[in-house]
Amino acid sequence: MKLGKLFTVYTVLGLIMLAFSVSMIFSFGNLRKYERLAQAEITDTTWVIYQAQIELTRFLYSLDLYMYGDNDLISREDVIHRMEVFWSRLPLFLEGREGRRLATIGNTQEAARTAIDVLERMEPEVQLLERGDRERYLMIRENLHGLLGPLQRTLMDARQWHERAATIRSARLDRSYAELLMASLGILLSGGSLMLLLLHEIRAARRAQAAESRALLRLSAAVESFPDGFSLFDNDDRLVQCNQKFREIHAPIADLLVPGVPFETVVRAFVSGGFVVDSIGNEEEWIRRRMRMHRHPAGDIEVRHRDGRWLRVSEHRTTDGGFVSIRTDITALKERQEDLAAQQRRADTANRAKTDFLLTMSHELRTPLNAIIGFSEVMKNQLRGPLGDERYVDYAGDIYDSARHLLAVINNILDISRIEAGRLELDEQAVVIGDEIEKALRLVEDDVRKASIKLVREIDDNLPLLLGDPQKIQQIVLNLTGNAVLYTQGRGKVTVSAQQDTEGGIVLTVADDGGGMPEEEVARASTPFINLNNPMVRVHNGTGLDLPLVKALVELHGGQFTLKSDIGKGTVGTAVFPRSRVIQPESTAV
Repeated sequence: MKLGKLFTVYTVLGLIMLAFSVSMIFSFGNLRKYERLAQAEITDTTWVIYQAQIELTRFLYSLDLYMYGDNDLISREDVIHRMEVFWSRLPLFLEGREGRRLATIGNTQEAARTAIDVLERMEPEVQLLERGDRERYLMIRENLHGLLGPLQRTLMDARQWHERAATIRSARLDRSYAELLMASLGILLSGGSLMLLLLHEIRAARRAQAAESRALLRLSAAVESFPDGFSLFDNDDRLVQCNQKFREIHAPIADLLVPGVPFETVVRAFVSGGFVVDSIGNEEEWIRRRMRMHRHPAGDIEVRHRDGRWLRVSEHRTTDGGFVSIRTDITALKERQEDLAAQQRRADTANRAKTDFLLTMSHELRTPLNAIIGFSEVMKNQLRGPLGDERYVDYAGDIYDSARHLLAVINNILDISRIEAGRLELDEQAVVIGDEIEKALRLVEDDVRKASIKLVREIDDNLPLLLGDPQKIQQIVLNLTGNAVLYTQGRGKVTVSAQQDTEGGIVLTVADDGGGMPEEEVARASTPFINLNNPMVRVHNGTGLDLPLVKALVELHGGQFTLKSDIGKGTVGTAVFPRSRVIQPESTAV
């Protein structure tokens, strides 16, 4: 038990005894005050009853004067006022301090409630009472006069209660004197009890100290079993405790890690030994930066040691101003990251090689295809004379259509390859998007008629200008509309709409009511070179590159492309051009 605590306990004990002695001195004076106060309270209680009786008498007297006196002597308002004064005395019988005392005196409260009930019944009659209305006057007079008897009996009961209360008060005073004498003995017993309490507190403090020691041992065991390096520094940046893992991490300076060593001393010793790779050659600058991060921790720190290990350092402030530091070995994680980065670099190299190959092959294929298209068109139209057999004309038409289809596929591949390689640039102009949509739709009108479907235009006439490549915008509309027409059944409908959204961008939407796609195919539809084996693509003679090219062209404009589809309900493709590409009217004027 500490000396300070013992002194505190004895001081409290002395103050208690002093306070008790002072209270004994003032107790006799309080007894006299109590006697005078009790007498005043009894007198006040009796006066409440007596005053109510007086007010009732005044009320009856004013009522008589109103009926039989001079007209100018008293008015009906005076009678009502006297009734209200008497009425105001009655709640004192039922509420407050007097009400609680009167509740113990005979039938006082019952008489008060009876008087209130009579007044509630008589109030309308008094309000209507006129001079000369003798019948109403007698009825009121009889009911009110009947209250005098209960009030008189109540007053007598109060006087009897006054006498009993005086007797009781005398007995209480005698008992109080006896209690004061007993209190003198009680102070001795209290002092003894306090001494016993002091002994009990000493034993409890010893038990608490032992429990605290056991808890510290358990905490130390838990810290030692922690798989990461753990250290605790106080608010003066001095080491309080660290586990064995922390010492292993700092094995070269383990003999320095004793309680009380400053944090900066630990950092300087480790850095000066050349054990931190990033600090070699700029030790002082690294130490200053490390101490700044230590004083204002804002996140984890990754440190590479000379032996190849990587450590993640997490520091957090404690409530008393110190901090806890946890060091986790992340060497395996770093090695996995390096392996993934190497794999990513190999994948990027392979992708660039693929892109270069496609660019080269596309250019090589377009030259002979242009010749095939030109000569087949000459043969199909028999520009150099008849072929001699109509089947040759049909064959030439098939060659022409197949070559055009193959050229479209190659062009799509070439565009996608250019975009992936970052070689496709926009020819940016101020575009009237409605005009570009119409130009693209004219190219698919023949396909729409052949498919026997309905093409609906919902284009806002008040759309602002768009900063973009008109050819690429036409290609976006053409690919989306052509794809919708291709997969829409007969008597279906394709809707092309364009409007400005709430954020100021322009939204281009192409919706069809065709067969739709399953959910797992929606994500694949916008990915190039993946969905070419889609059965729907093969059935409809599609390339599977239209939607990936649309997505790439929209993103090249800084926009966003989304595709939604439901089986049996159709597909909706949405291209959103951002507000940054919308040319406002004032900008156009300038």
